[in-house]
Amino acid sequence: MGAHGRLLRIPEAPETSPCRWLAGRQLIPRLRSAPLARYAVTGAGLKLRIHPLAAALAHDQLSRLDAYLAGREEIAAYLIRELGQIPGLEVSPMPEGVKSSWYALTATYRPDQLGGLPLDRFHAALVAEGATEFDRPGSTRPLNQLPLYQRPSHLFPGYPNTRSRYREGDFPVAEKAHTHTIKLPVWHREQDLQLAEQYVSAARKVSEHHKELL
Repeated sequence: MGAHGRLLRIPEAPETSPCRWLAGRQLIPRLRSAPLARYAVTGAGLKLRIHPLAAALAHDQLSRLDAYLAGREEIAAYLIRELGQIPGLEVSPMPEGVKSSWYALTATYRPDQLGGLPLDRFHAALVAEGATEFDRPGSTRPLNQLPLYQRPSHLFPGYPNTRSRYREGDFPVAEKAHTHTIKLPVWHREQDLQLAEQYVSAARKVSEHHKELL
C-alpha cells in the first residue's frame, strides 16, 4: 500500500526468468521516496507476530538457550571490563544480582577524554579498522526527534495543527545520552571471544591515535 491508499505494483518479470524475485528490488527506491517514507520509524516498536518458520527455529533452539545466555554473559563481562579501561568510552557495570539477555552492549562516548573528537569521526575510525559491528543507535532515538511527533498532521490529517509539537531540544538529557551512545552486539559462542578481543583492540587503537583524527 503506497501513499494516499494506492497499491504499489511490483514490476512483472517473465515467468521463465530465474530471477523474477529481483523485480521487487525495483520497488525499494520508490518506497524510500514516497511522501510518507519518513514516518517508517515510529518509535513504538514492531508488532513482531512470529511466523511458523520462525517459531519452528526458535523452538529448536530453546534447548540451547541457557548456553547462549551463559556465553553472552561471559563475553559481556569481558567487554565491560576491557572497554571500560579505554579512554573515551564509559561502560556501566551490571548491578550485582542482575542478569541481562544482552540484546546489545552500550557505551557512553566521552569526547572530553579524547580532545573533543566527535563521535562520528571516532565511529568512522572504528569501521575503518574493520570493527563494523560498532553502531550508532538510530531507531531508538528520543521520540521527540521523530517526524511522527514533530509533524503528525501529514500522517493524520485530522490532527489539529494548533496542538503543541515536540521539537529538538525539548528533552536535553535524553538527547545528549543518544548522541553520546555507541553499541555493539554481544556474541555467545566460545570462539566469539577472539572476535570480542579484536573489537577491543580496534577501540583501543583508535583511542590511542585519536590526535591523528582531530
